[in-house]
Amino acid sequence: MTDAQPPVAPPSAAPPSTARPEDTEAARRLLHRYARAVDGRDEAMLASVLAPDAVLHRADGPRTGRAEVLSFYRSVFDGPTVWSAHLVTNVDADPVPDGLAVTALFQAVSRTATEGRVIYGEYRNLLGRDGDGLRIQEMTIEIQQIFPLEVSGA
Repeated sequence: MTDAQPPVAPPSAAPPSTARPEDTEAARRLLHRYARAVDGRDEAMLASVLAPDAVLHRADGPRTGRAEVLSFYRSVFDGPTVWSAHLVTNVDADPVPDGLAVTALFQAVSRTATEGRVIYGEYRNLLGRDGDGLRIQEMTIEIQQIFPLEVSGA
């Protein structure tokens, strides 16, 4: 009598459970470009990181499609904020079919003519692949804490 070995399962079509380092780095670069576009009020750069059917989820409701997302950011760019800087960190990427599920923490410091604030939160993203690399398919911005800042010289 011999010990029977269980059959070897065929390879699965499911993505690996951990993103390759180069994919995580590509996701990090994309989120940094997003942050630079917002801080620099650069609509062209912002458009370049968004998929045509991008969806932005915020507490005040979703925006669907690149044009609607850009319209929202145009209103932000035309608003009272005169300066901002985003720091994106703790980027974690997991493969999903046709892209990456990415979470990251952010800190955003912003200032108007009379007040400032520091915002802490989390980005939850679905990044899709296209011929030029990754684009934001879906972004959820979750604000976790807001702290007021005193603005000198206001």
